[in-house]
Amino acid sequence: MKDSALSAPGSAAMAEAAPATPAPAPPPAMDAAPSANATVEAPREAAGAPRAGSAPPTVAVGVAQAAEPSVEMLDIEGSVSLQVPKVKSALRALRELTKRSGGVVTEERIDTASTSGSAQVTLRVPSGKASSVLDELDQIGTVLSQSVEAKDIGKEYFDAKLRLSSLEVTLHRYEEILTHATKVEEILRIEQELGRLRAEIEQVKGNLRWLSDRAARATLHVALREKVPEIAEAVEEPEAKFYPGLRLPTLIDFGHAGGYGYVGGGLSVRFSRAISLDLDFLEHPGSDAPGPDAILATLGGELYSARLGGGERRFLNPYLGWRVGYAQFGHDRQALLGATLGVELYKNNWLCVDAEARNYLAFIGDRGAHYLLNPTLSATVGF
Repeated sequence: MKDSALSAPGSAAMAEAAPATPAPAPPPAMDAAPSANATVEAPREAAGAPRAGSAPPTVAVGVAQAAEPSVEMLDIEGSVSLQVPKVKSALRALRELTKRSGGVVTEERIDTASTSGSAQVTLRVPSGKASSVLDELDQIGTVLSQSVEAKDIGKEYFDAKLRLSSLEVTLHRYEEILTHATKVEEILRIEQELGRLRAEIEQVKGNLRWLSDRAARATLHVALREKVPEIAEAVEEPEAKFYPGLRLPTLIDFGHAGGYGYVGGGLSVRFSRAISLDLDFLEHPGSDAPGPDAILATLGGELYSARLGGGERRFLNPYLGWRVGYAQFGHDRQALLGATLGVELYKNNWLCVDAEARNYLAFIGDRGAHYLLNPTLSATVGF
């Protein structure tokens, strides 16, 4: 029965592919895979043979049917960015939504390094439920952006099915030729071609499975990020450049027996707690001399105690300081070197009230070295 089947269609195929000669040449299909038209043409010629019901015409009908898609095939892929209160709770809600819709989570990445939580999740859900899943994402968080693309892969799918049918027809032809090959060289070349055809068939089948999965399930990429709390921008108050002020000084001069007292007023310009310039004018009670009896002009600064608040308190900030300057008592002019012990009674950004005691060593001049005590109350304002 096989001999009679090959007498018509088989001999025609062999006449094109491998003529029976003492040194037969391989079929053309062994150099390159036959095209779809050539593959279909061979079964048509076979169908014209006297014998009906042969295998090639049946396969040709299947190829013709495969070229007509009956169902639209769409590869749906979308990207959504959500702002959520908490990433962990949003992930749980997203997993539950995916499971409820019959899908799966294929990828999940959580960023724990950043200050605000974020995560990237990839979902595969049935294509028919992709729209409802996208709508329900509003219940998980605020949608910041959303894009959906539907690509028609129907032609690609049915082209692959057509190629698969064509390869299977060619494989069937070579299998029939192999049954009648008599020489080792022919057998080896035909088996080599059969191996190549089988590998291509498996590759096309794998591509068909992938396309079917892409059409059956939509792919959704969801980005989650927590809302960053808004930080109120601090309003910077203008900073004072210097602090002018008034002083109410007293002075006790221990260079006289029993001490000699002065009272008066003065001016102060402080650029910071570390540097200030003071000028005091003092008179001795009961003195009839015109003008001030004593003038003090000093330069110095103070430092806060870190153990006693560091000057950060509004009330009672103690400090120590140094002073150098000039003193005039009548016609006697002297140099001053001293130390300050004081306390800020009250301060804010624009006002500071101090009470302090300055201790001076007056030297040079006609009177020689002597000790001065200079208690003072002062107030400065920011400018």
